[in-house]
Amino acid sequence: MIAILAAAAVGIVSAVLPIAPVEPYLIAATATGQGNPITLGLAAALGQAAGKLVLFLAARGALRSAWLQRKLAGVRRAGRHRRPPPDRPWPAAGLLAVSAITGFPPLLATTVYFGSTRMRPQVFAAICFAGRAIRFVAVAYAPALAGPAPA
Repeated sequence: MIAILAAAAVGIVSAVLPIAPVEPYLIAATATGQGNPITLGLAAALGQAAGKLVLFLAARGALRSAWLQRKLAGVRRAGRHRRPPPDRPWPAAGLLAVSAITGFPPLLATTVYFGSTRMRPQVFAAICFAGRAIRFVAVAYAPALAGPAPA
């Protein structure tokens, strides 16, 4: 149970601080037998989707936090030369899903980007959670794919 809560907590932290990725925690936790890979992956995905939703709402201006606004200022500056966000929902949902699953483009950047569109927060959260769940469950199964440790 502690490993599941820790996976969710690491997911929340990694959503805001990209220098603290959740993938190494998932690999270590499953390699040492601390939990089921599916449960750990879903917990990490839930934590990260919750953290990204906070950033999404902050980028939209729905949350007023000086710390979050400073955090997002650098991401906004890096993407200001881009064209305006698309208003068509399917390409936007597809781009978000690819970002959530593969990490390219970075999910932090797409979170801020889609915070400035008309995408509903519920849609953002659902796609982000589904994509991250696919990614994190796959990562959590990595130790099992590598086989048993040599003696």
